[in-house]
Amino acid sequence: RGNTLKNIEKECNAKIMIRGKGSVKEGKVGRKDGQMLPGEDEPLHALVTANTMENVKKAVEQIRNILKQGIETPEDQNDLRKMQLRELARLNGTLREDDNR
Repeated sequence: RGNTLKNIEKECNAKIMIRGKGSVKEGKVGRKDGQMLPGEDEPLHALVTANTMENVKKAVEQIRNILKQGIETPEDQNDLRKMQLRELARLNGTLREDDNR
């Protein structure tokens, strides 16, 4: 639900938007008028804006670390992914506390 993204935004005092092909779920319309979203015809990317270049760099570094972890770490050893799935299950009301996996 974007909580990791929201945490990075808050920590870095930046605004992050995921844009490009694949940024909107299949079947979802980006804009109500049916027009393409800005950057929708571009490759998938993150647009980072902030008041200072230092905040932009901090946010970009965190995004890079998450991407690196997602690419290099086997799925069963990816602690960030496990934490995200656990949080999603909690938000959806499907978390079982006796399940320590």
